[in-house]
Amino acid sequence: MFGGFGGTEFLVIILIAIFLWGPDKLPKALANLRRFISKARNMASNAAADLSREIGTDIRPEDLNPKTFVRKHILTEEDQEMLTSPLKSTMRDLQDGTKPLKEGLTDTTRDIESTRRSVNRGSLTRKANGTNGANGSGDAAAVEPAAGTRDRAATFDDVT
Repeated sequence: MFGGFGGTEFLVIILIAIFLWGPDKLPKALANLRRFISKARNMASNAAADLSREIGTDIRPEDLNPKTFVRKHILTEEDQEMLTSPLKSTMRDLQDGTKPLKEGLTDTTRDIESTRRSVNRGSLTRKANGTNGANGSGDAAAVEPAAGTRDRAATFDDVT
């Protein structure tokens, strides 16, 4: 709504302001805040204009971030490429080195998922055949299931 503030945050700020300054002093406090913000913006614009005049390039207030300023006004294209190329090659090496690990993890996950499905199918098959997985006798009274699992077969998810 207002610069990243939602309705609730804005309402909380207004209520806090009313409690801090009271309803009679709040308009004057808001006017002072508006003047302060206006002066701060004016000072930033003047500083940017002075810096632009000194350096000889067009500088906007958002360019005053040190990283942006250096990248935009001091470094040439070749300098930027020289600084970033080792990082890019290191990143490529890391990606190439971790590719087998990623593939191995994917294969392992696929195998675990396949095993889980087969265990679940096996427990459903045992229940349909009337056998109990604990003793294989089919005697349901031999091993009493937990209260929540009386009417269904235990699955791999129940164990994990």
